[in-house]
Amino acid sequence: MKRIILFLVASIGIIVFLNSCSKEYSFETPTPPGNAIFSFKDSLGNCLPDSVHGTFYNGVLPGSDTAYVEVQVRVDSIGSYAIYTDDKTFQNGLMFADSGYFSTTGYATIKLKPIGQAIFHEPIPFTISSLSDSTVCSFTVYVQDSTGTGLGGGGTDTTSLSDTAWKFSVDAATFNGPVDSAFIYSDTSGAKFLTLYGYTPATGDSAFAVSIYLPSGEIADSNYSTTTSAGVYFKDVRDTVSTHYIYHADPTTTNASITITLTYDSVNNIVEGTFSGTAVDLSGNVITISNGRFRAKVT
Repeated sequence: MKRIILFLVASIGIIVFLNSCSKEYSFETPTPPGNAIFSFKDSLGNCLPDSVHGTFYNGVLPGSDTAYVEVQVRVDSIGSYAIYTDDKTFQNGLMFADSGYFSTTGYATIKLKPIGQAIFHEPIPFTISSLSDSTVCSFTVYVQDSTGTGLGGGGTDTTSLSDTAWKFSVDAATFNGPVDSAFIYSDTSGAKFLTLYGYTPATGDSAFAVSIYLPSGEIADSNYSTTTSAGVYFKDVRDTVSTHYIYHADPTTTNASITITLTYDSVNNIVEGTFSGTAVDLSGNVITISNGRFRAKVT
């Protein structure tokens, strides 16, 4: 039992791999001879026009060819340039940038390309500044609400369980999404666990995981309990503290008990499960999970 508990606690650290699905970007400002001198303001000190193109959705990666921001600049001296919003800082998961070379002086239009994706459905203010003259201007991107549900509160269930998917409800909120992977994991002692990971596609801000100890080493049609041999976890992937979960239940969790019923199609390697019971939220409160289901192809 102790070995099972240690694995269930340690293995869920793997859930942060969903965070790693989000690309990390590192920028180095070009410093060739003759960097350009430019400003985002005209000669009277007014910010030059900007224009937001395309539609931005929370949890959806924008295409740089269809969703971008055009800004005008006044070029006083030719040379290389690098422009980043908010001094290379992401705002609500999103940033804009561009670099290049001004070959002529005068007014020019720059296409700022998006990096990342918006997390929340809300307007995002961005600032742009030039080291040449310390001018600061701003623009706002209005993020549209994407379909589906995520950490932001639940809603209509758009997930089809005819494919690899998961879902569950807490009170009036329903959370759902696709299964990213399902496989049998063997620890160093040879014990085997069915491990399943999923995520919320609309916002990309939360992850779902199930880990079940397999006494025989094979997936079997049976009932499993989080009080003895299983774990159910729902996590905000933006929270880097490994022990913080929105909801969770495993053998180390007091006042939590979820029963998982598995059925397995060994011919097609399809595992299906239903689950319900009590879990604990981030504040330690006991909550009720209902209508839990998952279906996945084990690889």
